[in-house]
Amino acid sequence: MVGLTLVWFRRDLRTSDHEPLYRAAKRGAVIPVFVFDRALLLHPETGAARVAFMVDCLRHLDQDLRRLGGRLILRQGDPVEVLPQLIVATQADGIYCHTDCERIYGRVRDAKLTQVLAERQMKIRWFEPAASSSELMAYPQYRQWWYQEMVTPMVPAPPRVEVPTDLVSDPLPDLAQLGHRADGKPLPTGSTQAARQLLQRFLVEKAERYYWQLSYPSAEVTTGLSPHIKFGVISVRDCVQTIQRAEDRGDQRVQRSFYQLISRLRWGNGFTQRFRYLPQLELRSLYCLFDEDGWEFDDGLYQAWQQGETGFPIVDAAARCLQATGGYLALNFRTRAIYASFLSNLMGMDWRYGALHFMRHLIDGDCPIDHYQWAMQAGVTHCLNKTWTRIYNPQQVAVDRCDPEGAFIKRWVPELAHLSPGQLGTPPPTPGYPAPILNYQQMRSQRVRQLEQQRSQLLTSDNVVPYLGRLPDDVTPFGAERYGSDVGWAAVKSPKLFPAPLDLDSLEPKQHLDLRTWFVAHGRIISAKNRQPKTLSSDVDQLSLL
Repeated sequence: MVGLTLVWFRRDLRTSDHEPLYRAAKRGAVIPVFVFDRALLLHPETGAARVAFMVDCLRHLDQDLRRLGGRLILRQGDPVEVLPQLIVATQADGIYCHTDCERIYGRVRDAKLTQVLAERQMKIRWFEPAASSSELMAYPQYRQWWYQEMVTPMVPAPPRVEVPTDLVSDPLPDLAQLGHRADGKPLPTGSTQAARQLLQRFLVEKAERYYWQLSYPSAEVTTGLSPHIKFGVISVRDCVQTIQRAEDRGDQRVQRSFYQLISRLRWGNGFTQRFRYLPQLELRSLYCLFDEDGWEFDDGLYQAWQQGETGFPIVDAAARCLQATGGYLALNFRTRAIYASFLSNLMGMDWRYGALHFMRHLIDGDCPIDHYQWAMQAGVTHCLNKTWTRIYNPQQVAVDRCDPEGAFIKRWVPELAHLSPGQLGTPPPTPGYPAPILNYQQMRSQRVRQLEQQRSQLLTSDNVVPYLGRLPDDVTPFGAERYGSDVGWAAVKSPKLFPAPLDLDSLEPKQHLDLRTWFVAHGRIISAKNRQPKTLSSDVDQLSLL
């Protein structure tokens, strides 16, 4: 068949704004293929609900392809073996696909696949997703470039996708066949149409409240789009252009919310770009000294934090909400931050244990966003141009700021439903509810002293590159020993990665400065007390930022 191309779908499960699919369809027949990869399905950070949502996304992708005259071809196995075999069996010309920087495993796999195809004189063409670049640029330059990328015309869906009629697909597997068991979390519909409907509902019903109520979990003003964006059911560019076209009705509240939502979409791409440069952020802190200094760990306390039995109601409500719902709607960014800060800054535990737990439950779990945010909440990332520490007060301050009516806490911690909102920060002894597992003031002071000591070297250094953690020889995922995982791929020491990360030891002086801009705080800090811009100079000021 003339012009036959494999299009390998990964985290881009859509037919519009998909350049590999569009280009392949223009040149001839297409084999749209998705491979169920055991190493990802049984990664220690893979959650059952997220896999179930992905399966639904694939079901709808197949329906969308059928509307274009095609269909989705499914396979199971190692893509490094499956895809070359499919090329041989179909006499295809090669593979088109997007690059992907979410996981070290994926980059090891893609490097191996590229090598195997080259050895067999087979072709693969990698396409960069929008706002992804191999070039090291300063963050302000990236931010400007991101906006330029977002206003470029979207790639249209191909008018027709022709798939060889004699090619057989594996059936769509159920969750048990993929090594998982349903955990009861409610799932959104995994389709592009559903994603666009969610966005339209937000623009019409929530935009007036979004900016002002985003910190209140019970308001549930988030878009609900994050699971769809994680799997590429809808592109970020599609979202941005839809928001920009929307009628703001001359309402400054709506305008502020639109700006805030677009900024959050940019932040998500920015986290991925950081991982593009430094894939080691999946496995370790940005600066090696934070990991070398060690962390505390107590399995019993860790389980209390996981299960929502800490004795701090807003923390426990967040814990239970995460496990019951997958977090993408009710567990907003502020509540996640309070929950995360509690583990690392007050319990003194390695942020990677928190990231591991989140990823096993978040339906919208995206490694660069999850891991980088966790490291930020632990205070081990943005510390080059600030002296304050983001340690949230999990008592009445947090309740007053995030759940002033107590609706979120009372929903998820029904043991305390009889209490007034003013009692939910430090509840009286209550049958069936545990006493606090730590002393907030004592643990906060201890953490502040520890971070100040750790940061002292960095704050006085003009060149932080020597302090950056390097990619370890052993790239086994964190948490593999706690959960049944398929990590045989990590047996090779210092494997090659594609796309290639930055070579930190060969950077020029200007590149040192460019890289530094990705790990400082940009913009002004807003105090919650008066909502007026001010420069924060101490940890005490930062505690009010709830």
